[in-house]
Amino acid sequence: MFGYVVPDKPNMFIKDFTLYRAFYCGLCKCIGKRCGQAMRLTTNYDVTFLSVFVHALTGTAIEIGNEVCILNPVRKKSVVKRNPLMEKIVDVNTILAHYKAVDDVNDDKSAGKKLADALVIKRHYKKACRRYPEAAEIIKKGFDELNRLEGERCENEDLIAHQFATILKELTRLLAGEDYSDAAGDLMYNLGRWVYFADAFDDADEDAKKGEFNVFLAGYEYKDRETFVKDKGKDAAFVLNSSYREIMNAFDGVRLKAYEGVITNIVWYGLREQTDKLLRRTDKCKQRTRI
Repeated sequence: MFGYVVPDKPNMFIKDFTLYRAFYCGLCKCIGKRCGQAMRLTTNYDVTFLSVFVHALTGTAIEIGNEVCILNPVRKKSVVKRNPLMEKIVDVNTILAHYKAVDDVNDDKSAGKKLADALVIKRHYKKACRRYPEAAEIIKKGFDELNRLEGERCENEDLIAHQFATILKELTRLLAGEDYSDAAGDLMYNLGRWVYFADAFDDADEDAKKGEFNVFLAGYEYKDRETFVKDKGKDAAFVLNSSYREIMNAFDGVRLKAYEGVITNIVWYGLREQTDKLLRRTDKCKQRTRI
């Protein structure tokens, strides 16, 4: 369910893109140091946004260094160095990665993914839960209820999306502490809704083939992508655009102490562009490439 909250690079100032990439690379490096090199594959854009957003809310000072990357050992990149807040976000990412792996195994029945979770992710997941039990409880509670509703093939799309939305909202509350605000919570709640619906609409083809639950496929006989978009495009446009409008409304009340250019680009332009791509897409919109 990760890979949709990305910046709109053509409309991003170079200084903001450099800072965003430094956060992304910093998250990746911190994951490697805290969880081992294999876990760096769990680095994703959505948790990168969470990292930038919480650092911006709290005004947490960052230190940027120039370091080489395992994928590019020659050219140095700007990297946000690990700090206590970044380490908490890495633990959040690790816990989320485990639940995503479990979800993928349930969907795909993949022995490879099951083995990867058992041998790599799960042991780091257990450590992360011990280090950050409050985050572990938020995520477990949300995913347990989400899985229950999906297992029952609940047709109340708002109730289902509410579970993932609440996870993002409560994680933001936990990470931001006294700097948390209702506006910040509303933004992350509606971002969670948007991500859930984006993922469901993007994955409809695969879910239909596997017979997996999907809010857009409830009571619908899937034929092909073109027919699906024609039949369900308006429903998807409504929930995605309404969630996006609520994100924008909440953003007006958020008080950021730093990194406003990065956040503004993603909220104003990145989400809008991703919404448009999802509604007209022919290929997967989920971003899997490294920045």
